[in-house]
Amino acid sequence: MNRHIRIALACGIILAAGLAGCAHQPGELQSLDTERLHNAIAADDGGYVEAALRGKIITANQRIPALGYQEGVPLLTVAARFAALDVMRVLLAAGADVNARTPDGDTALMLASFFFNEDRERDLNSYEQHEKAVRLLVGAGAHVENEPYHYTPLAYAAYQGHDRIVRFLIERGAQVDADADQQEALTYVNTPLMMAVIQGHRGTTMSLLRRGANPRIRVRGGHTAAEFAEKYNHHGLARMLRCAERLAPGEAFSRRCE
Repeated sequence: MNRHIRIALACGIILAAGLAGCAHQPGELQSLDTERLHNAIAADDGGYVEAALRGKIITANQRIPALGYQEGVPLLTVAARFAALDVMRVLLAAGADVNARTPDGDTALMLASFFFNEDRERDLNSYEQHEKAVRLLVGAGAHVENEPYHYTPLAYAAYQGHDRIVRFLIERGAQVDADADQQEALTYVNTPLMMAVIQGHRGTTMSLLRRGANPRIRVRGGHTAAEFAEKYNHHGLARMLRCAERLAPGEAFSRRCE
């Protein structure tokens, strides 16, 4: 697991661990209480956050400390991690920067693309709220790419096997191979295809290949997607990717490789 994914996951665990109790009523607001605010965001209490904004206790671009992030993380990124849709709408309406970053460079869209509802069995429905958060953020102008040599929202979604989010991001212009050098077939960071393969997500892998992902790309000094599949014992994926590698340049991924 890469450093940014580990950090994003740790951040989620840290925030969740601090969320004991219920959100408090807006009428009780007198000063900033970080724990109360985290509670309200996790509970998707838009009224509490709206009251805090109206009372000038917080701003839409407020950064609040979290364990390991004493310099603070943007409220919108916390809300996106929990797919707190009402809170997200309140913050965006108040002028929150939709592309604000955590100290580790994660945007709200990246976190919404990565996380899912951990309170239920992991299935398509466990991603539903976060898919709505992704759509809300993209509609508000969130960048679907990232700075060069960094993981993209698409890579985060592919790592988690969020197939609907993967398809949506590509439809909205996300580059299926991120910023990989197509001429040299090299990349500095894992492509979305590699991220899906590492986790053994067959459906996501096929979805990316069908949308033009290049299986020949290699991490500089590292592996191709097929080699990652072999490394992590996803032998069925490895065979499919080896078949895809043999296709002529520009030839569409076909059923014979599935």
